[in-house]
Amino acid sequence: MSVPSSVLFQGVVIGLGYGLLALGLVLIYRTTRVLNFAQGQLGVVAAVFLAKCFFDFGFDYWFSLVLAVAMAGAVGAVSELLLRRLFNRSRVLVMVATIGLSQLLFVFTALPFIRPKNLYRAFPVPFDLSFHIGTTIVTPGQVLTLIVAPVVAIALAAFVRWSPWGLAMRAMAENSDSARLSGVWVRRASTMAWILAGVLSAFTAILAAPGQTSSLTQVLSPELLLLGLTAAMVGAMVNLTVAFVAAIAVGVIQEILVWNLSSITQVDLVLFLIVSAVLLVRIAALQKGARTEERSSWIAGSASQLRHDTPLRRGVGRAGVMATIVVVALLPFVLSPGKSFLLSQICIYGVIALSLTVLTGWAGQVSLGQFGLVACGALMAAHLGASVPIVLLMPFAGVVTAVVAVLIGLPALRVRGLYLAVSTLAFGVWLMGSVMGTPCWSLPVVHRLLCSGLPNPQSTLLPVPSFFGIALGSQQAFAWFSLAVLVVSVAMVAVWRDRGMARRLMSVRDNEVGAGSMGIPLARSKILAFALSGFIAGYAGVCLAFATGRISTSTFNPSLSILVVSMVVIGGLGSISGAVLGALYFIGLPAIFGTTSTIQFLTSGMGLLAFILYLPGGLAELLHRFGDLVTDGIERLGHRSDVPPGPQRNEPLEPVAVGGAVS
Repeated sequence: MSVPSSVLFQGVVIGLGYGLLALGLVLIYRTTRVLNFAQGQLGVVAAVFLAKCFFDFGFDYWFSLVLAVAMAGAVGAVSELLLRRLFNRSRVLVMVATIGLSQLLFVFTALPFIRPKNLYRAFPVPFDLSFHIGTTIVTPGQVLTLIVAPVVAIALAAFVRWSPWGLAMRAMAENSDSARLSGVWVRRASTMAWILAGVLSAFTAILAAPGQTSSLTQVLSPELLLLGLTAAMVGAMVNLTVAFVAAIAVGVIQEILVWNLSSITQVDLVLFLIVSAVLLVRIAALQKGARTEERSSWIAGSASQLRHDTPLRRGVGRAGVMATIVVVALLPFVLSPGKSFLLSQICIYGVIALSLTVLTGWAGQVSLGQFGLVACGALMAAHLGASVPIVLLMPFAGVVTAVVAVLIGLPALRVRGLYLAVSTLAFGVWLMGSVMGTPCWSLPVVHRLLCSGLPNPQSTLLPVPSFFGIALGSQQAFAWFSLAVLVVSVAMVAVWRDRGMARRLMSVRDNEVGAGSMGIPLARSKILAFALSGFIAGYAGVCLAFATGRISTSTFNPSLSILVVSMVVIGGLGSISGAVLGALYFIGLPAIFGTTSTIQFLTSGMGLLAFILYLPGGLAELLHRFGDLVTDGIERLGHRSDVPPGPQRNEPLEPVAVGGAVS
């Protein structure tokens, strides 16, 4: 291992950028317990606007900087006001809402009054100062980072430590209810935290922009978010100073690894091990304090306004399900091969969403690496698809993936909630970059090759599968097969729900102490949730691999895991039908109606935010309401048919003789 001075310097500069990102993540999390996926994009809007002011409006750099930072603070405040409706909702709902907010801000950077006319010119810097470290030239942008980043970090620490607003945010971080009783304006303190987060994000983007061109407007990638979260976890998600120093260390370690290791896959492996070690070491610190768990209600995220459960209502639901299955089964007869392929994708993504419904909707374990488990099943298909029939390969891949999911979920025995999301995100990034991208590994002790990755990471062709002698080579046949897999998966998960498994997992999710006092085994319940979720995701990965026919590392991008989380939330958190509806919403709408502006709006961040803010029950709630209306209509028709026709209003009543008397 060699550490040249230039590599060390480059690591410090990159680490300073990670540090500002980590500070924003910690600031939002410690005050509102929200994992803010929009942290990077808050500042990108300001950076783009700075370039607009400097180049198009001809403003001075420092005046443009003030305007850009002010805009970032305003964007942060508006974001908090937009998300305030979710203040007492499940944290996973707010997390997915920040994903939609990030996409919305990405669109916002393309508006004419924000985006400069020429985005491909060098980003402005206030001075032309450079020097040499060995043979490396330190650019003016790097000099600016060395000066500004520490000043911003120190100013933030001083503000939080000594200002009245900082005191209010610290009190809110400890216990929001006690702070409110003590006279602290909790909502205002939350708004101030988002304003500061926007300012931090602005400096992060502005300092990083001189080394970029058109990529200035990109959304924060899962890889960069993971590095910032790693530093934030070292600071236990509450300590700003430790998080900032740890971020510099992360940048230095990353550059040293890139310099000394031969491939990026080895770098991803070491970073994954570092994240895992940080999580295990910092578990005790992460669980300290009065707000050990996210104090919010999961019920609001999955509740639907259902009518009283009656035999007629259940019959309407079963009839709707059967009619839907029949209609979908007839679709391949009239669809083109391309549309049949999209139908297969909708069904498979519905199965993947079901796996996350069990894990997140029922058990409350937030996973941002679910597509990593899907990739495990796809690897089984790539290696065994030519020799093992698909009817045996799918349960085998499910069992193998279930074991992997249990290993990934072991930290859930000691830490829960969004902390676990960091380890699952690291798993997804590592699996795509290291495992799938490396065909064979050399075991260090026995010096044997272990071929666990894709045979060809750029493009691996899979054989045509067959189901009991029936070839599934055509898109029509595989569409029927995918539909059958979805129906069996829904039935299986419904049995788990009706037999009380969902109730058991939800009780552990909502109140571990109460569930334990009732005799529910907490550890086994959590491990069971990961095993069941991994089993479903594993055989779904086999189906996805065969449906695609040719897979690569990009097929299982970590960002797809975030898409699946969005499906579950849009469909209805914890709802079986909602998982299928979420897949239909994100995959089916563009397939059915094309990528029109309306469809892009509905499936973009704005549509996602609208659903979370105004329909927390998701599409499942709309489906249940429709079923209630149909049931009410049938009851009214039945009531009218059962009532005998009465006498006309203007006709006199005939006297009736009873027992010889007239009445």
